[in-house]
Amino acid sequence: MRRPILVAAALLAATAPVAAKTAQVVPYIDAHSHVLAQMSADEEIALFRAAGLSGFAIMHPSADRLDAFRKAAPGFAVPWISLARLPQMEGMRLDDFSARAMAKLVAEGRACGFGEIPTRIIPRGEPTDERSLLTPDRLAIYAIAHHLRLPVSLHVDIASPAVEASIARIARDYPKARIILAHTGWSASAEVIDRLLAAHPNLFADLSVRLDPAGGLPQSAQPANSLPPGAANVISILGENGLIRPEWRMVVQRHAGRFLFAMDITDEERPRQIQRLVAVGRKALSDLGPVSENAIAHGNFERLTAQCAGGIQRKLRN
Repeated sequence: MRRPILVAAALLAATAPVAAKTAQVVPYIDAHSHVLAQMSADEEIALFRAAGLSGFAIMHPSADRLDAFRKAAPGFAVPWISLARLPQMEGMRLDDFSARAMAKLVAEGRACGFGEIPTRIIPRGEPTDERSLLTPDRLAIYAIAHHLRLPVSLHVDIASPAVEASIARIARDYPKARIILAHTGWSASAEVIDRLLAAHPNLFADLSVRLDPAGGLPQSAQPANSLPPGAANVISILGENGLIRPEWRMVVQRHAGRFLFAMDITDEERPRQIQRLVAVGRKALSDLGPVSENAIAHGNFERLTAQCAGGIQRKLRN
């Protein structure tokens, strides 16, 4: 009677590692997306869950809109308070009181970080990115983020040495703030990002749009502020094979503790592409090896939002 039991035990022992290995899927968190005007909070949350994500950063200028996500999916939807870019947008405006108002929302547990902070706000009309980055009301936001050790996401196109110098100044002057370059500086080169991350340990970069397929998403799914048709591969860091191009792979591997998986889901057609973007991101980042993939897919975001993302961390450990 003991032999069948022993055989069954042996079979179980032999198959257990395989089962464990099969079940081990790297968790992915989207570090940059926005409230969608055409959906309810529940509908948008369902899209991210259906894509197999373990959480996402939800950004909007209205704290009330963020509250709906926070209450519907605590620990899954991580709220970030941003600024209204257009006159018709509701919520927080950039002025002398913005920094204190944003800090109050963090203190109340209604926001985990600041951003995305735009460099172009209508009708303010700052002439250049380097000038807009350093306005007194924006500097006040960085100062609060420094004081509270918070992450702050900046939408900026690092397309010139002057813009790079402004980013370097912010990182240097506010070393306890976690400065995130949305879209990895948009058109910034691998060399520029490597130089900035090497010089400033409080700089991070989210890979939203940068991990879009090399040929771009279908034209109907291009974001409103995208490049003209056929030019999306200028922004993407992926090759035609779906893997990170060599010059970028070296930088991402070198600074794997500073990059964040992200998608930038906006009010255009990108919501229809969430599952595709996750699949493309998984393929590209898994090629870097498990240590780098885990850091970029979820670990770095968890560290940056540890003050309020405990729900996500507990979920990932269970």
